[in-house]
Amino acid sequence: MTQSGEETTLKGEYIPSMESVYSFNKAITVSHSINVGNRNKVEIKMAYPDDTQPESYQMIFVMKGSISISKRGGVTDDLEIAAQQHNLCKVALKSTRIEMRSLKDEVVCINLSKEFLRRYIPINHLAYQQLTLLKDDGEPAVLSAGNLPITPEISSIVQRLSTSDSGDFHQQLLLESKVIELLALQISQFEQVQNNSAPALLKQTEMEKMQEAREILISNTGEQLSLKTLALRVGTNEFNLKRDFKTLFGNTVYGYLNQYKMEQAKLMVIENEFTIAEISEKVGYKHATHFTSAFKKYFGFLPNKLRSGKLSLLIFADELMMVFENFGCFVGY
Repeated sequence: MTQSGEETTLKGEYIPSMESVYSFNKAITVSHSINVGNRNKVEIKMAYPDDTQPESYQMIFVMKGSISISKRGGVTDDLEIAAQQHNLCKVALKSTRIEMRSLKDEVVCINLSKEFLRRYIPINHLAYQQLTLLKDDGEPAVLSAGNLPITPEISSIVQRLSTSDSGDFHQQLLLESKVIELLALQISQFEQVQNNSAPALLKQTEMEKMQEAREILISNTGEQLSLKTLALRVGTNEFNLKRDFKTLFGNTVYGYLNQYKMEQAKLMVIENEFTIAEISEKVGYKHATHFTSAFKKYFGFLPNKLRSGKLSLLIFADELMMVFENFGCFVGY
């Protein structure tokens, strides 16, 4: 029993090593507890390798459900992140409460230290200034005032981080690069938002319709839905569907679907549990040749090549180079 209620251990392992970026960040959340004051919510207990640190930076990805962040004892939530949204937040470890709506919600939190941020983000960058902003009474600071959309690319990386073990050194190094890649994608989206002087905001009902449209879209990858049909199924019209979907997810309806199918296919190819023909069918292609052509057009190489250890290492190197090029000259201490 804890002061907040009934504690349940989650599947996972607390790894206190400070030597490895990924092991350091894999000390994610080791337990949750039912809030006695409100049993309809589930409080996440934050884990951190260094108990002397008063605060941490949380990369929060909400795959399903929603999450709220508030100061303990506060009347209202300081921040709420809905399904298929993410943000990077600075939180005071002892005075901040993070809650899910339900045990069925799917949320991934990754701890980052201030030293980690300083290593990859220059102190004169707006992102660093936003996150290190002093807030009164321990209120959380956030990277983006408006939550950012989880793209299929981000989703596939989060899936890989959630299901992979640190294992051997090469695997751990690959996973570490993925944490850095997630940070690069977050900063990229943040910069895009800053370049839009008046970003559009959706009402809650509009967001819910677009979330429903996304679920229908990705659950029917083998069925070619027209925009008109999809719009009618979620209770809107074709014009609003195209406008609101791009506002929420940063991509067109079919652009998002194609990106989702290719990223899921890449995961399946890497996992090596299915043949190319089976993967082709799973992502909605009638002919494997059509799938392999689409895969090569999207990634620049055929799926069979990805199963070659040599190509995997080359791709890994390319990913690292892309990350470091995005961060430019300020990589380092």
